[in-house]
Amino acid sequence: MTGFSNESVVAALGGTLQPLLDVITSGAVRGVVAMISCTTLTNGPQDSLTAAVVRELIKRDILVLSAGCGNAATQVAGLNSIDAQQLAGDGLRGVCEALGIALLVGAVADALGVDPSELPMAVTAPEYMEQKATIDALGALALGLYTHVSPTPFVAGSPEVVQLLTEDIEGLLGSKLALGDDPVQVAEDIAAHIDSKRAALGL
Repeated sequence: MTGFSNESVVAALGGTLQPLLDVITSGAVRGVVAMISCTTLTNGPQDSLTAAVVRELIKRDILVLSAGCGNAATQVAGLNSIDAQQLAGDGLRGVCEALGIALLVGAVADALGVDPSELPMAVTAPEYMEQKATIDALGALALGLYTHVSPTPFVAGSPEVVQLLTEDIEGLLGSKLALGDDPVQVAEDIAAHIDSKRAALGL
């Protein structure tokens, strides 16, 4: 679980996305979540929610790709090492490849002939702090992806923005903004979203 460029991901897979597509379509990997977290004390001890959400996701056979400051949290927690596969579900345990997410979403969508919003993928920022994580989350929403953030972003001052992000955006782009601080519930909600996308794709 670490961040790499799209080119290095494809190279690591032998020059083709097929190995990744195979493990997703077979169900060995239930789905993919990009973790774009920062680090903050706003919603608990430093890095605790980030590490807890990642543990809950990999336990459910969901591949987590970490980037930015949140990657340091997963490194400190030992979740970027090969030993972390012992914490994963049976399917994911056999699929420990270093992948990147930034351009991978579009490549996978193109390979499957679907819109990114139809993919069994999501984004989580369990401890975002800076504007760059907020922009990353908005970029993920613009791609049509289910996006979890914590703590609640400072958007409540504008009723129009709140309505757009919590109600209207799914109908417009297929994306969804999710909030929450309970790592088990966050992981369950992401897994339910991924399962619904898998079912819609017939996987």
